[in-house]
Amino acid sequence: AIAVAKLFDSNPEAVVTEGFLDTLRDMLGDKNPMVVSNAVAALSEISASAAASGDKSAKLAFRVDATVLLNLLSALNAKLLTALPTCTEWGQVFVLDCLAGYTPHDPKEAESICERVSVRFNHSNSAVVLGAIKVVLMCLPHIDSADVVKAYMRKLSPPLITLLSSGKESEIQYVALRNVSLVVQRYPDVLRSEIRIFFCKYNDPIYVKLE
Repeated sequence: AIAVAKLFDSNPEAVVTEGFLDTLRDMLGDKNPMVVSNAVAALSEISASAAASGDKSAKLAFRVDATVLLNLLSALNAKLLTALPTCTEWGQVFVLDCLAGYTPHDPKEAESICERVSVRFNHSNSAVVLGAIKVVLMCLPHIDSADVVKAYMRKLSPPLITLLSSGKESEIQYVALRNVSLVVQRYPDVLRSEIRIFFCKYNDPIYVKLE
């Protein structure tokens, strides 16, 4: 799976003509969660590379890849959620990014996704936490129950506070602040009672203070 993504950088036409995209599609259904996460990562990387390229074959590959993902996401949604806890932390990031692009069919499915993904809020890797937050935020508009939405908004608060309180790594704080800025635009009340975490510290870098 990783080799296909690397091959695409040097010879995108070969990836299409040799049927490697079909191979990646099949690997998305593999029993090994490591294979699934790497296949998702490869398809995501190919999508990004093809979108940024003006090469005709790359555009063809992107169209094929986009079709593959759209057709398979619905069928593989449950499998990706099952594989999520057993993937490596960076595998989880790719799977969560993939799930964030999925549109639930009904409120029940949206609640199910939120329930299984919100467990990642406690992960030690900040990228996994932000990925999980992104998936939940994408699903919340599809949930009918106002009480359920409020419950998940309360769950969103602690991981955001943890990320913002990470005094050792200013870069993570900055990224967290940028994400919080987007969150509060849609849900202004999510951190209403946590205003203290936004006070500037004397030793904060200037870019963190400005944000």
